[in-house]
Amino acid sequence: MTEKDKQKSADIWMFKVLTITLVLTSTLLAFFCIRVNNVVNQYKEKYNNECVQSMLIMKSNQSLTTNTNNYKSQSDELSKLNNDLKKQNEEIKRQLEDLKKQNKQLEATKRELADDNLQLQKSLKKAAAVGVKPQSYKIYSGDNLENNSKRKYLGKFLGTAYTPCAEECGNNKGITSSGQPIVPGVSIAIDNTHWPYGTIFYIKGLGYTIAMDTGSAIKGKNRFDFAVLDKKFAYELGQQYYDVYLVKIGNGKISESIITKPA
Repeated sequence: MTEKDKQKSADIWMFKVLTITLVLTSTLLAFFCIRVNNVVNQYKEKYNNECVQSMLIMKSNQSLTTNTNNYKSQSDELSKLNNDLKKQNEEIKRQLEDLKKQNKQLEATKRELADDNLQLQKSLKKAAAVGVKPQSYKIYSGDNLENNSKRKYLGKFLGTAYTPCAEECGNNKGITSSGQPIVPGVSIAIDNTHWPYGTIFYIKGLGYTIAMDTGSAIKGKNRFDFAVLDKKFAYELGQQYYDVYLVKIGNGKISESIITKPA
């Protein structure tokens, strides 16, 4: 075999080797590409699944956030409603306490009126015992003093009774030192250095009276003389201590319209 043939044979062999190598390389590359594509597809599918899950989670989170905000809003409304109910409850409690206080005051007033009535009944019995008929007068006809809850308790006063006769009044006309006629059952003599004329008192057992007169024996702040018509009644009342309340302080004058006797 010539040198040329040998070279040709070597070239053919080399070509075959290169061809086989190229085929093997192509096969390996194809296999590698298929494997890479499979891996990429797997990761792509996994990524898509994770994206879907992420979207679902995001939607779920948004829904939770919305629900949380709604719950918070409802909770705020409930808290406000609860606070309003607490305030209403406190107001109801306060009103109940006020009603209890008013009820206590009414009970005290009721007891006081019952005691006043008892004392007046005793005085009326004394008057009836000596044949004196009760007389009815109105003091300040424009005011309802019987419902006056602002009268001030002054304490115990020593009280006596007198009649509109000359030896007791200093005149036979029944005129008081204030210049006004004596009104039996209403007029009282006081020490006008302490109580000005026109002062209105409530005397338990005697009723409402007006300071209209003075007397030589009537000295001191806690002393009065009660005007009556009948001497026997005056003696029956005698000298005793009375609970006295101040209704209205006088101005030193007695208005002619201060006392009206019903027809």
